[in-house]
Amino acid sequence: MRRSGWLRMIYDTSQFGIARRTAVVIAVFPVALTALMAVLLTTDATRGFAIRISRENSVIELVTAGLMLAGGVLGLALASRMKARGHRRWAWGFFLVFSLGMLLVGMEELAWGQKLFEYGTPALLADLNQQQEMTLHNLPGIHGHSEVMWSAFGIGGLLGVCFKRWRAFEKIATPTVLIPWFLMILAVTLPAVWIEFDSIERRVDLLINRLDEFTEMLIAMSGFLFLWLCARRVAGADGDKDFSNT
Repeated sequence: MRRSGWLRMIYDTSQFGIARRTAVVIAVFPVALTALMAVLLTTDATRGFAIRISRENSVIELVTAGLMLAGGVLGLALASRMKARGHRRWAWGFFLVFSLGMLLVGMEELAWGQKLFEYGTPALLADLNQQQEMTLHNLPGIHGHSEVMWSAFGIGGLLGVCFKRWRAFEKIATPTVLIPWFLMILAVTLPAVWIEFDSIERRVDLLINRLDEFTEMLIAMSGFLFLWLCARRVAGADGDKDFSNT
């Protein structure tokens, strides 16, 4: 049976050494996860649970921080490996910057350890910070505008697929199996950007706002998967012996 163009892109796993069933799981997971979260938030019996796990310092935020930090470490290792093996400077430099960004966001999620070690916020920063925390994203001009950055991440991820057309940029191209991740990120973030300028309906606005932490988790997951898949692609191109279907 002939597969559609979308399925052919999802099944394009030869560069990454992963089995097709693994690719299908990766592609379907964000859609299923987003649908599950929507059901939890819109069902009376489960709404309280969904709200609890979406609060500051709760499960979703901790998962986000953990994946951001893990992805950052993975990306730094990838950049170091590429530099050592003579890959182009801009290629390993891209992964270096991307990884440092993930580490920055991961530490921001943990308020630079403040939430773990419960140390105080310096007076100068506390006066400026909207939540009196040791963070940058709650400073005036940045606080409350995360939706725009999330949307930019989703759009960037989709545009990154196009880099596959040029061999010179192939190593940093977004794996096509991640397309559903960036589509789901945009499906959640674009309405959030809209309600910044014009309310849809009170209950809908509230639902969208409650997806903030969930959106950040989707971004952390997709960022981690992007670096993991790129690391496998580079390993395959370098002819590593441990590169095999999993």
